[in-house]
Amino acid sequence: MVIVAPVVEGALAGLAYGFLVGYIKYACLWKRIIKSDKELTMGALYLHMGIGYAINVVTLLFVFLFRNLMSFNFMAAILATAVGLSLSGKLAPVGEIMEHVKEKK
Repeated sequence: MVIVAPVVEGALAGLAYGFLVGYIKYACLWKRIIKSDKELTMGALYLHMGIGYAINVVTLLFVFLFRNLMSFNFMAAILATAVGLSLSGKLAPVGEIMEHVKEKK
């Protein structure tokens, strides 16, 4: 039981952290676009996607850099953080986002 508890704690903490950051990323990058009437160019869409990828990398880098300060299992935490980021990425309705993309004529 001594070995299992830090792994479970790390997985739960990582999942919560990844999902929280992913939701905030969704709210800042995509939710505003969906609710607005503004059209996006393909360049702006790719810029938003690049910013989202950079946020994912920084989130995982943050977990990596603070691994020695964690009282739970690092591997479980970083894997669960990645899973949380992936699951929260499913929040963004791609169809609605693509409706706001203006096609080049």
